[in-house]
Amino acid sequence: MMLSRLKTSLKRTPGRSIDGGAQSKHAAVALVIRPNLDLLFIRRATQEGDPWSGHMALPGGRRDPSDPTLNFVARRETLEEVGVVLDPSTLLGRMNDVASPVRPSRLVVSPFVFAVQDDPALVMDFREVAACFWFGLDRLVSGEGRGTFPYVHGGRELVLPCVVLDGQRIWGMTLGIVDELIERLTINA
Repeated sequence: MMLSRLKTSLKRTPGRSIDGGAQSKHAAVALVIRPNLDLLFIRRATQEGDPWSGHMALPGGRRDPSDPTLNFVARRETLEEVGVVLDPSTLLGRMNDVASPVRPSRLVVSPFVFAVQDDPALVMDFREVAACFWFGLDRLVSGEGRGTFPYVHGGRELVLPCVVLDGQRIWGMTLGIVDELIERLTINA
């Protein structure tokens, strides 16, 4: 029921693209949903100079000049990071792009939703991924772990929304993507 609702939503209202401007960089992520309705998350490896180092994320990455489409980027990066082959036939659709603040350039991320037919074995590239987690869509939809946390940026303390599941904090652009997924799963439910 949940997947059919999601597929209908993505077909009826495909995701909107963002034009981030000439200086923007583009990336794509995969929302990988396995048959028991768990969603795959990764914790990024800690790397010097990476503003998202150590954060919870969805498998994905930046577009290379040779990548033909953003859908291809999401599938390529998922294979590289966690060893999961995403057959194009498992694509349910594209959600709305999300964009980082400009610093000095903007990163525009395109999310693609895939429903895999089996429970994929994960093979992590530890240079990019520190850990993998499967969280049930029912947990996300129910609001489990919803809260806020203090975050200091540019010398200012902010209070930002988050979801904490099994000790893992999902926030920022990843939470924005998850929130759209939840909205699509619950609209007209």
